[in-house]
Amino acid sequence: MTLFDSFTRKVTDKARAAARKSSELVEATKLKMSISVEEDKIEKLYGEIGKAVYESYCAGKEVSDEVRELCDRIEAHFAAIEDMKKKIMELSRIKKCPACGAEIDLDVAFCPRCGEKQPEPEPEPEPEETREEQGPKVCASCGTENFPGSNFCRECGAKL
Repeated sequence: MTLFDSFTRKVTDKARAAARKSSELVEATKLKMSISVEEDKIEKLYGEIGKAVYESYCAGKEVSDEVRELCDRIEAHFAAIEDMKKKIMELSRIKKCPACGAEIDLDVAFCPRCGEKQPEPEPEPEPEETREEQGPKVCASCGTENFPGSNFCRECGAKL
């Protein structure tokens, strides 16, 4: 019976040790998750601080040269975004009404939302190439038709 008691005691001790280790592991994992949550909160607050500083910059308040440089970079990113939005609108053939800001078709004369007369659209610039340059170029030396935009004949190498 001593052998059985000894075996039972060892198994019980090992089970308790495993349970303790498991409990410690669970507790450590919970603490790591809590740390991660706190770090996320800090990052969010950093963002709010940055936004507050940027708003101060926009309001014309005094900021350090380093902060001003960063704010100028933000302004450049905003300008790039605005340019991309304009290009999307051009591709979609829409524009914003200058009076109410509604997105409307490029060719409407009056805004359907506010009734404001729309400025005449600027005429599209004509391509720099003339019609002659757009078509195939014929070589004066050998008569070969060359691709539009070619400067030299593909057959004899003469200047076009």
